[in-house]
This record gives sequence, C-alpha cells and structure tokens, in this order.
Amino acid sequence: MKHPQFEALLFDIDHLGHEERIALEAHLRECEHCNMLATSWGDLEGKMLSAPQMEPATGFTERFRERLVVYKRRKQERLTLVVILAILISLIIVTGFFGAEMLNFVPSAISFLLKSINSLVLLGGLLTILGDFALVLLEGITQSLPASLLLAIVAATSSLAVIWMFSIYRFGFNTFRRE
Repeated sequence: MKHPQFEALLFDIDHLGHEERIALEAHLRECEHCNMLATSWGDLEGKMLSAPQMEPATGFTERFRERLVVYKRRKQERLTLVVILAILISLIIVTGFFGAEMLNFVPSAISFLLKSINSLVLLGGLLTILGDFALVLLEGITQSLPASLLLAIVAATSSLAVIWMFSIYRFGFNTFRRE
C-alpha cells in the first residue's frame, strides 16, 4: 500500500519537525513498502554522495557566461521590439479614431508653421541689420580713438573677462564655508 504523505516526507527528512519525524519513524516500523522505499533512497543518496564529482569541461564557465550575455541581450532586444510595436499599434489606433478630427486642424497648423517660418526669417534679417550696425559703430569708434586708449579698453575688458572666469571657477568648483 502506498502512503503519499509519508513518501514525500522521506525525501525531505532533514527538514522535518520533531513531531513529523516521530510519525514517520513509527510509520516506517509498520509499513514494509515505505521502509523499503526509505532504505532504497538512503542507499541511492549514499552512492550519490560518495561518487566522485566531475569537473566541468575546460572553458565551460566562460562559454556559459558568454551565452548568458547573448541570451540577456536578445531578450532585451525582443522586449524593446515588443514595446516599440505596441506603441506603434497604439498610435495607429489613436490616429484611426481621431484621424477625421485631426484633418480639421491641418490647414491651421500649416498656416501657423508658415507664419512661424516667416517670423524667423524676419528675425534673421533684423539680427543681420544689428550686426552691420555694431560693425559700423565699432569701426567708427576705433578710428576716432587714439591707440593708447584702445589698448587701455582692451586691457580693462580682458581683466574683467579673467575676473569673471575666476569667479565662475570658484563658484563652480569650490564649496562655500558656513560660519
């Protein structure tokens, strides 16, 4: 007669509680089938523990790690592809649902885009005019001032630039001390 509850306990005898162990030992004294199973399992376990352990083939660990890296990369690629396809399908569905409504906005969007481009062109023209004005102004100033004054202005501007760079360096790389 088979007793599945006791047969299961035989294979996990090291993790049994005190009461389960006592019940199993009592059952093994009474049941010949379970006793033979316990003896066979004990013999098999002893043979497995006494058998020499085999060493893995040379390079097994490296090959396994390489395959694991490839497997993880492929899995990540598949997941990325699934996410991209899901987003694409969602966009197609949303576009299908709202496509007719969106067609009403296309002429106004094109009009807005053309006005924006025109504004940028005008802004570019204005910047060109301002650049030309600044160039004429600087040429006039440099021709009317003496060379020594120009050198003083360049030296003052350079020193202000150095002070400014030093303050940025100090502010960016040094911490302030709290007192």
